[in-house]
Amino acid sequence: MGTWGTGISSNDIYEDINYEFFELYNQGMEVSAITEKLIKENKELINSHEDQNNFWITIAKSQWECKALDPKIYNRIKDIVESEKDIELWKELDASKSDLIKRRKVLDKFLEKLSTEKKTARKRKVKKLRGAIFQKGDCLVFKLIDGEFCGAFVLEAEKESEFGLNLIAITDIKMSDKPTEKNFENANILFRLEQQINKEFKPERQISWYYAQHFKNSDTDFEKVGNLKVKPTYRSDKDYQNFSNWDNLKLYLDDYYSENYEYKSDKREKLNKLRKKYWLQQRV
Repeated sequence: MGTWGTGISSNDIYEDINYEFFELYNQGMEVSAITEKLIKENKELINSHEDQNNFWITIAKSQWECKALDPKIYNRIKDIVESEKDIELWKELDASKSDLIKRRKVLDKFLEKLSTEKKTARKRKVKKLRGAIFQKGDCLVFKLIDGEFCGAFVLEAEKESEFGLNLIAITDIKMSDKPTEKNFENANILFRLEQQINKEFKPERQISWYYAQHFKNSDTDFEKVGNLKVKPTYRSDKDYQNFSNWDNLKLYLDDYYSENYEYKSDKREKLNKLRKKYWLQQRV
C-alpha cells in the first residue's frame, strides 16, 4: 500500500483510480458504467486486505463529486468508518498514535461529507484536441549557433490528439549550404552514446516525440525544404518512448557539435530504413 499521509488522497490507489475514473467521466461515460468497469478491472485491489478500503473510498469520493453516490457504496464506507476497519488496518501496519488520531478524524469528516449531497455535479472537462505542427515526411532544416544547417525529419504526425505529437528523427545533416530534399534521401540517423541500466554506454537513435502545445515556446526557425513518403505508421504509445519540447532540439545539437561533447557516436543508419514498410516490424 503506497501511502504518504493520513489524507483520503494520500496514497497510490487514490491517485490511480481517481485518474482513471475522471478520464472516463470526461469522455462522457456514465458514473454507474465507470464504477462497474473499475470494479471489474481491479479485483486484485478489492480482494486485498491492505488496499480494498482505499479503493472503495476513492470510488465513493469520485461518485460524490459527480453527484451520483450509490447508496450501496455509501453504506460500505459507513461500515469502514464506523467499524474502524480502516483504523485497525493502520494499527496492523504499525501506524503511530498521532497518525491514527489524524486518520480517524479524516475518515469521520469524509463520512460527514458523503452524508451531504453535493450541490452541483462536477463538470466534464472536454480535452482540447491538437494537430501536429508538421506533416508526416516533412524535411526540416534550421541553423545552429555556428551558422551551419542541420536537418530533422518528421516520421509521424498525430491528427486531432491530446498532444498533437510529431515524431522527429535527427539526421547527421550538417552543412554550410541549405540542405535539399536530396540530402534527406541520403541522410543517416544521428546516434549518441547513452548510459544503460548496467552503466554501460550504448549508441541510441536520436528520435523523439515533440509536443504541439510547446512549439510556440521555441525560438528555432524551422524551414520545410521537401517531403518524402513514410510508409510505416508510428504510435506514441509504442514506438520510441522519448518525449521532448521543440526548444530542446536546437539546444541539444548545439551541444552535440561543440568541441567538448563526450557522447558522440560513430554509428550511422540510413534514414530511408525508417521510411520503409518492413522496418515497422522492429519496434523500439
